[in-house]
Amino acid sequence: MTSTYARSPDAMSAEVGDDVVALQATRGFAFGMEGVTAAVWQLLETPRSEDQIVAALLDDYDVDEEQCRAEIRDLLSMLETEGLIEGTTR
Repeated sequence: MTSTYARSPDAMSAEVGDDVVALQATRGFAFGMEGVTAAVWQLLETPRSEDQIVAALLDDYDVDEEQCRAEIRDLLSMLETEGLIEGTTR
């Protein structure tokens, strides 16, 4: 089974330079993103799997794949918990 992640329809965002501010509208929750977190948010403009996100980041950053995967898994979990993204499993 593969999970695909996308921005929640209830999430709004704005770019501020290289950073992103996202708002979960129904909960009134704001979240500031910079660096890799902002890059992941940009990638999630279109639905992507964890593997696709990790592959894109490995192309752009000098990081160990296992560390990248673990940190992205934690980030996706947190963003989903906060209602900023939605995951679907197929």
